[in-house]
Amino acid sequence: MHQSQLREMIVAEERKQERFRLLRQPAAPVFLCTLGVRAEALAVKDVSRGGVGLYLEQPLPTGLQVSIEYEARHLTLNVNGVIIWCRPRQDSDIDVPDFAEACVIGVELFSPMLLLSAFRDALPVYALSVGEA
Repeated sequence: MHQSQLREMIVAEERKQERFRLLRQPAAPVFLCTLGVRAEALAVKDVSRGGVGLYLEQPLPTGLQVSIEYEARHLTLNVNGVIIWCRPRQDSDIDVPDFAEACVIGVELFSPMLLLSAFRDALPVYALSVGEA
């Protein structure tokens, strides 16, 4: 497989589900944990019904199994997933303008609704009705 075909597949993977930007960042830090390393996300880029986009200081390889940790007030979450894409931050990524060297990762979560429910107050109203019938 050629590098350009692989990149097209990765871009297509990023667009499988509608993404929702948070109206504000979560009240507590979001951590990405893997292989004994716990890295605090610089910001949450977006969420979907299948996963979350995060800004990190360092890139991570695709296929890496991770867990997302979030603890706020009376809520503690630990949601497992896998990194399905990673790319350098672009000028259009306005969530972390002070971190020019940041990267953006997409994590497919095994229980995404847990994280969506944790960020419920920060999601746009229309995001909460997606998938409801």
